Amino acid sequence: MTMTPPTLSDLQEGWLDHLDRRGKSPHTRRAYAQGLRHFRDWYAHTYGSDFTPDQVMPRDVRDWKAHQQAVEGAKPATINQRLVALTRFFRWARTQGHCREDPTEAVGHIRLSPRQPKALEKRALRRLLRAARGHRRDYAMLEMLAGTGLRVGELLALQVGDVHINERSGQVTVRHGKGGGYREVPLTLDVRKALSAYLEEAHPDPDNPEAPLWVGPHGGVRHRSSVTRLLDKYALQAGLEPVNPHALRHTFATRYLNANPGDLRGLARLLGHTSLDTVMIYTEPRLEDLTERMERVEVAESHLDEET
Repeated sequence: MTMTPPTLSDLQEGWLDHLDRRGKSPHTRRAYAQGLRHFRDWYAHTYGSDFTPDQVMPRDVRDWKAHQQAVEGAKPATINQRLVALTRFFRWARTQGHCREDPTEAVGHIRLSPRQPKALEKRALRRLLRAARGHRRDYAMLEMLAGTGLRVGELLALQVGDVHINERSGQVTVRHGKGGGYREVPLTLDVRKALSAYLEEAHPDPDNPEAPLWVGPHGGVRHRSSVTRLLDKYALQAGLEPVNPHALRHTFATRYLNANPGDLRGLARLLGHTSLDTVMIYTEPRLEDLTERMERVEVAESHLDEET
């Protein structure tokens, strides 16, 4: 008895069920389904029929990719996401015996420009901090994020004994950084003043070195969402666009390199990175910077023309 081959819809459902069993989130499954549907619609419009996995050639995938770029004007990130979805589908289809080769293997993704750090401008940072000044703990928390570059998880893991403040210096000890790293980060005058005021006037147990540094009405502040809510609150009060916690880490890194050009080793140590490659992103010029530099070229050449 000859078995009827599965339809493309059957294969799609089987693949999505496979993703579900692998524990993929509903968001991921939905994104993958949309990517496969986009290729399916393009193929049907181009060839007048549904595809079977064994029919699709690398040329088809390249043409689909080019169509998105040239005709649809889709963003590179969107195209790459769809390519990922199609790649995952064909890998699964090959393991299930529905195709002999994976046509996506020979098609590369679009190389994206390095993501620019979303650092706050000096004026925006001051507005954010000013909005929190009426609350000792929140103000000290934001000063520390912006003034040390700590990750949110590192910030929330601090105990009172991890902060050392002297008359003219200070430091915070990160005992369990990313990857289990240990480091000490100096504290600037502004951070020291904010922390001292919080510990002296608002912390319920400042003499206990094992007490959590950040304390709320119900005990230690442990969840990242608490910091996110604080930033949302003060960004709104300051009239700013939403600010996420990592933006303050970017802000610290950008300010540090502006004051200490080229000191990638120092920045890597402060941020808790073991590789200099990780901090290279902070040296990437913004589009606004490149525009200004190009305008300088025009001005310089116009002056040269005048002189000659």
